[in-house]
Amino acid sequence: MRQSIFTLLLFAIAFSSHSQVRTFDFNPKQIINTENIEIVRDEYGVPHIFGKTDAEVAYGLEWATCEDDFETLQYLLMAAKCYLGIHLGVEGARIDYAVQAMGLHEFVEQNYESGVADDFKLILEAACQGVNAYAAAHPEEVWVKKSFPVTPQEVIIGFMLGQSLMAGVDGVISGILDGRFAKELPKKEINDDGVGSNAYAFNSALSDHGNTYHVINSHQPIDGILSWYEAHLHSEEGWNITGALFHGSVSVLHGTNENLSWAHTTGDLDLQDVYVMNMHPKKKKWYKFDGEWHKLQTKRAKLRVGLGKKQGFKITIGKKYWWSKYGPTFITEHGTFAFRMPSLFEMNAGEQWYRMNKAKNFTEFYKALDIQGIVMQNITYADKNDTIFFIANGKVPVRNPNYDWSKVLPGDTSATLWTEYLKTEELAQNLNPACGYVFNTNNCIYNNTCLDYVNDPDLFPVSIGYDAQKQTNRGNRSKEILEGLSHIDYEGVKKLKFDIQFPDSMVFLKNYPIMELFRMNPNDHPDIADVITKFNNWNFRGDSTDMNAAVVFTMMYEMYHDNTFKVQDIRENDSIRQEFFLTNLRDTKARLIEHFGSIDIPLGTVQVLSRGGVDLAINGGPDAIRAVYCNPRDDGKLPMYIGDGLVQLVKFTKDGPEIESISPYGASNKPGSKHYTTQMKKFVANEFKKMSLDKAEVYKNASEIYHPGTERKQ
Repeated sequence: MRQSIFTLLLFAIAFSSHSQVRTFDFNPKQIINTENIEIVRDEYGVPHIFGKTDAEVAYGLEWATCEDDFETLQYLLMAAKCYLGIHLGVEGARIDYAVQAMGLHEFVEQNYESGVADDFKLILEAACQGVNAYAAAHPEEVWVKKSFPVTPQEVIIGFMLGQSLMAGVDGVISGILDGRFAKELPKKEINDDGVGSNAYAFNSALSDHGNTYHVINSHQPIDGILSWYEAHLHSEEGWNITGALFHGSVSVLHGTNENLSWAHTTGDLDLQDVYVMNMHPKKKKWYKFDGEWHKLQTKRAKLRVGLGKKQGFKITIGKKYWWSKYGPTFITEHGTFAFRMPSLFEMNAGEQWYRMNKAKNFTEFYKALDIQGIVMQNITYADKNDTIFFIANGKVPVRNPNYDWSKVLPGDTSATLWTEYLKTEELAQNLNPACGYVFNTNNCIYNNTCLDYVNDPDLFPVSIGYDAQKQTNRGNRSKEILEGLSHIDYEGVKKLKFDIQFPDSMVFLKNYPIMELFRMNPNDHPDIADVITKFNNWNFRGDSTDMNAAVVFTMMYEMYHDNTFKVQDIRENDSIRQEFFLTNLRDTKARLIEHFGSIDIPLGTVQVLSRGGVDLAINGGPDAIRAVYCNPRDDGKLPMYIGDGLVQLVKFTKDGPEIESISPYGASNKPGSKHYTTQMKKFVANEFKKMSLDKAEVYKNASEIYHPGTERKQ
């Protein structure tokens, strides 16, 4: 499994006295009047933010976010400011170095004024005022005082960093530093864990009563910086939307407004290019490009590092990094490599999401896509006009077809230095297929609707990265269901969303021929015959009451975390694969007997949703449509840590959208909050809560109404 950049950047730090990271002044053009903002909490604690202007709503959103999870927001803020070293010590400093080496601060410094729309600058400024005001009012919660004030430029840097991580920058940098790219291996590693997201849209060609249905169901970590936060935003300037955000986002990232909805799933576009530089044999830091020699730009990252107890002792140090015509460049013992990604030169993701929030119809929504600020997220769309749509969205370079872009490229020619991008209309997309559905479960984008309406692979350049062979269990199971439908109603949509059946041929953990496990003969291995029998008898369902699934799922995680065997050997050598399977079958049996006294236990005893000392049995499984991915715990249990995050179901009728949603835990991530666990029981029971865009209804059912900075009243 691919390790993160944050654990692989383990190289020496050189001292310097003249390094510098960009800092930005904060002089907002307008001061927000908080009397115009009301935060209305519903019975589950979800914030509904009301303001006269969009800027006031942005302020209120950040205040509410800070109330519910200031820690996560600060972590993201410090990553953008390169202050993680102060808070986390040396490990944080390594992240700070990587962020500075990507050149994000310099890019924003040079392009913010001309590259960000004036109306969106007001949103950014108001959001920053909300965060800064909360920090000033709650100094005891602030980790690093120098983190404040936060500025609009740093919010933009946060968006750029997030987009880069989504596009795989951690794998690129780690691959350069650990020497993987020096071995002429493909620049992308195989991802076999099945983690991803689901989205389905149905229109009246398939649905009942002329309704349009939408399932918004991304799979995220349910804790930490990539977990979802739910909110409803409502201004008197036409902003009215509810959905999911990351902490610190200034608008909804996917959700539903009065007219339309959209869902994101992770795509498989190729948005990372690695180059081996042709260095001068005698002159250090000189490289050849188009027949001429050029010197690498030498720059220095400023790293602030906290040491000792609670990082109380702080030092400032520096480390060199380099820049070539391609972008960030690393001099390593394996050679000199550069990399180039669209996310390093694109700062308008936040603005694009804001425009999508306020779109009133498909035409306006598609116009927002033309911004191309969101570099790598598929979009599944539905609206009240019975429109359904899918696009393999992203910002894709126009690449020279004479090169194999799946591998490391020569870094000495302008032929490999791209500067232009494909247009939105040149990406794979489906609009209103006659069969009445589009979907994506991170499966092949040529298999996301009925056969007569899928995209033709020959229409797209090979370098775009679309994988015609890509499969997921969720995708295969979805096709089994959808191809057999003559119509679907709202209850059918819910049933689809919570489906726990695995397809007949599982493709989870693709690196291992996992189906061999289900064909093993228990008589061949008497000491684990009972375990093998569990595999033989499993019905391929993630049912929490099933008496075989606990063994199967525990075994899957044993294999996933087993680093004693090489993946290539398991895949290609029959005897090693047999040894691998038998070792993990025995370990699975031992683990279950040690912790539960038996292997005859229901799945729900092992697979749980866990928070605040409460463990609840949960249906689903890894790469099931009801997605539950677990991280084994020392007590033998498998608590969910990735899977269904905020789930939203939408029914567009002639009267507008009807919206239901549910989160794994609750609206607050503060352990002392009464909303820390209030959605857990509904979540494991496959139930939803109602969400409304109607202001009068929200106020009628409010549990709290208050202005930012004033005392909260029940």
